This record gives sequence, C-alpha cells and structure tokens, in this order.
Amino acid sequence: MPRFLQTSTDLPDGPPPEVLMEIDVAWERAQEMFASDVRLHFEVDSQEAHVWAELRLADGSVVERLSASEALALACGDVSAPLALVA
Repeated sequence: MPRFLQTSTDLPDGPPPEVLMEIDVAWERAQEMFASDVRLHFEVDSQEAHVWAELRLADGSVVERLSASEALALACGDVSAPLALVA
C-alpha cells in the first residue's frame, strides 16, 4: 500500500481571468513608476530585522523614506500622497 494517496492533478492552465487582470494592473502601475525619475529602493537592517524603503531620484538622491507598509501600499496603488512625484 502506498504511503500517500494520489490526488487529482487536474490543474487549470493558468490563473483565473480576474487574477490575470490584477497582474495587468500591477504591471501598468510598475511601468508608470519606471517611466518616472523616481525609484522605489528597499533597505534591510538584518541585525535589527527592519525593512524600509526610499523613494529615490535617478541620481540616487533620497526624496522620501517610507516604512515597509507604505512601500507596499505604494506598490499596490493604495497611496497617493506624498507620492505626487510618481504620478
């Protein structure tokens, strides 16, 4: 008798349409940011187990420091201020 029972391997060919739509929206949002002079840069302090992000211009100068939560919200399109630079 086998140790594990065989389960169905009938998987869909890809994500459902609503997930594909969300991926498209995220892609467009990312492209808008790449088209601007602003970059989202992450920093990690492994000793303190702390992560944060910085909005930087193309020359590397820091415009704004963001918490990890704020950076995630920005990446998800849930934040508008103080990110007028990105728009």
